[in-house]
Amino acid sequence: MYKVVLADDETIALEGLLSLTDWEELGFEICGACENGEAALAVIAQSKPDLVITDIRMPGIDGLELIRRVRGLEIEQPIFIVLSGYGEFEYARTAIRYGVKHYLLKPVIEAEWDKALADITDELELRLKQKMQQSMLASRLLPLAIARILQGHWAEPEEEATEQMDRLDEAATGWIYLHVEGDSGTITRICRELAGPAGALFIDLPGGQAGLVVETPEAAAGLAQQIHAELSLNGVRGSVSIGPSVRSLRELPVSYSEAADAAARNYFYSDGTGQSGVSSDAKDRQSYLMPAAGMIAELISAVERLQEQKVQEKLNEMFRVFKEQRTAPGVVQMTGMDILLKSTELLKEFGGDEDQWSSSLEFFRTEPKSLETLHATLQIVLTSCMNMMRQHKERSSEHPLTRVEYFLKDNYARHLTVKEIAEHFYINPVYLGQAFIKKHGISILEYIHNLRIEAAKKRLLQTNDTVRSIVESVGYVHYHHFLREFEKRTALKPVAFREQAQSTK
Repeated sequence: MYKVVLADDETIALEGLLSLTDWEELGFEICGACENGEAALAVIAQSKPDLVITDIRMPGIDGLELIRRVRGLEIEQPIFIVLSGYGEFEYARTAIRYGVKHYLLKPVIEAEWDKALADITDELELRLKQKMQQSMLASRLLPLAIARILQGHWAEPEEEATEQMDRLDEAATGWIYLHVEGDSGTITRICRELAGPAGALFIDLPGGQAGLVVETPEAAAGLAQQIHAELSLNGVRGSVSIGPSVRSLRELPVSYSEAADAAARNYFYSDGTGQSGVSSDAKDRQSYLMPAAGMIAELISAVERLQEQKVQEKLNEMFRVFKEQRTAPGVVQMTGMDILLKSTELLKEFGGDEDQWSSSLEFFRTEPKSLETLHATLQIVLTSCMNMMRQHKERSSEHPLTRVEYFLKDNYARHLTVKEIAEHFYINPVYLGQAFIKKHGISILEYIHNLRIEAAKKRLLQTNDTVRSIVESVGYVHYHHFLREFEKRTALKPVAFREQAQSTK
């Protein structure tokens, strides 16, 4: 019930106000019927009414003075209806200055009275709705519950959150979800700051995403443009998409799903120079066609032949087609993984290790990315693949001893014997040992010790790793064996070597 206070020094007029309207049916409770301004002020301060109806001319404190004093009270300000038997403009002007929008002349015309009360009832309902929304939006429980529902982690919110949702649904005509996708934490800050002034519900999501919930398409469009402008102002690449309207907060996953999918697609095809803009069409077109098998075959063939220029041209052509056809991001990812796996198989034929590409494969599977990022990553992978294949071919054509040196540099941390190395290169072990000493002046095993100690020295200087962990990483099983070889080459113990190096910096 809304509360109303009546004030008029004429008893008949006061009784007329009491009987003029069925206050209870209209949703009002009369907290006081006062015959002077002093009494009215006291009742207002105590009951904090939503509506005050006052006559202008009263003894002591008149209607205008009553309004002025109420405006000074630390209460939520009521709406005023001012009644007067005088039509002087000065009274109306003063009332307007105090924020009064309803000024009626006595005797009150019924149609004007009904319209004023209808307008006030609408205004009070809007106030109540806004207060309820602000209270609920300020609660951390409701946004958290909605975030978990959107991510599929929570089928039914807790009782308090459920009650808040029901009350908001009763007061609203519907809900629209805005999704923002990007590559910066700035997105969360921008959305959080804009939510309050717009009366929107901010939804905090992981991984460069954020959401906002509003009631009307007009509010959604205006807020989306604000977000877009802020992204541009901050130089942040991002995408804003608007989902369809749903009736209740529990149906938000429908609006979220379409908006998030559209935002992800828009962001995926952004060019890296700025934000992709605002999309209100969640079901924008996209293609699910895979690239022609011949195009991928030509690309892999160019990789095998180490034709770097052709690889770049074929890759550019493929990604140009993706962009023109708006190929679904999932299809682009699958294609990238296919090319990566084919390149890995090719590299294995040249003696490469497929494990070194595991991080790149995981990137293609899981990382949030754009078309531009995928293109650049695939270019780097293919270039690295060709470089390794080229190095292998160059080594294969070199003198056997040179190939042995490359092998030792790549494998010094393994347990190696001269016999195993000789078998690997199909060389007689006695010949290999003698030839190696003739070229380098030391044996193969001494050469391996030199490589291991050099690696240990770098780790001592460049990291804070313990000596024992370094010993294991460079290939020594026994600490004392390492210590003997280290002191023979540096005349220092490992800890002293590190301290001496640090003291000279």
